[in-house]
Amino acid sequence: MTYRKYFTLSYDDGPKHDRRFVGMLNERGLKCTFNLNSGSMPETSREEWRISKEEAAELYRGHEIATHALTHPHLEQLSPEETDREIKEDIGNLSAIAGYPVLGHAYPYGTWNEDVVRVLEKNGIRYARTTLSTGGFSVPERPLTLNPTCHHRDPRVFSLIDEFLHAEPTDGDLLFYLWGHSFEFDKSEEFNSWEHIGKVLDAVAGKKDVEYVTNMQFFDRNAD
Repeated sequence: MTYRKYFTLSYDDGPKHDRRFVGMLNERGLKCTFNLNSGSMPETSREEWRISKEEAAELYRGHEIATHALTHPHLEQLSPEETDREIKEDIGNLSAIAGYPVLGHAYPYGTWNEDVVRVLEKNGIRYARTTLSTGGFSVPERPLTLNPTCHHRDPRVFSLIDEFLHAEPTDGDLLFYLWGHSFEFDKSEEFNSWEHIGKVLDAVAGKKDVEYVTNMQFFDRNAD
């Protein structure tokens, strides 16, 4: 059996900064999953802080739209009924925007408990990302508590990319999973700048032995 290397990104909240970020990804042939809170998205205005419902389908075309809960609460602090509403309504709203079933998730604030996981399962969510960085490339054993490799501001990010690019997937597929928020790039600190993320994307893009996928494309990789 031949194993492969995969690279994916996951960025949250749908801020206006995604417009510039999507352009950078498209220029490099990279795929990203964008986790949105449909309850906070404006209907049409391009002047708001968040991407509007009207704009989202076209902006994120070629990438993936996923849930981030309707209003971005700490889901583990809600009742199962309240969590169900947050997830179910976000799925419905975002599926209507995207034009396909939206069945991926990122936990707001990265927090969760087993009650939340059960609600996700009930609603057909196939994977859910935490914010706990592993610094590794192993395929997650439990997709509903999916831990990423690292955040883009992790001081190890370039050494991890180098390690990933030189790794041989002999015992199974390898996954480099990068996450963050595009609004962070306006902070202009060393690891939170547009220049920094450009260098990160350049370091990993265009490799013949790496497949660039959305989160769902990764979990669909063995589908017939």
